[in-house]
Amino acid sequence: MLVTSNYKKNDIISIKLSTGEEVVGRFNASDATSIDVVKPTVLTLNPESGQIMLIPWLMSIDVHSSDPVEIKNSQVVALSKPAKGIADVYLQGSSGIAMPNANELSGIIKQ
Repeated sequence: MLVTSNYKKNDIISIKLSTGEEVVGRFNASDATSIDVVKPTVLTLNPESGQIMLIPWLMSIDVHSSDPVEIKNSQVVALSKPAKGIADVYLQGSSGIAMPNANELSGIIKQ
């Protein structure tokens, strides 16, 4: 059985599936048989720039919906929190909130 108790609702997680896909999304809930993820995306390469980008995992769902998508535990190979850069890109793409970089913060934070 997959144990996911160390993830809280709305944590951004990476899930490696038995199909080879890597899904990045917001953790919603889990039980003994499945994990619920909100706004699941997959990593792909931008054909123009060659940079990594995130696209919807299921093209037929409403990208603005906050309804969770159920992923069966039997299809999960690995589960982890993604690198900060991937989490920031996901957050910006799924919510429109851009994370400031260190240079932008230096003018705001008094030292």
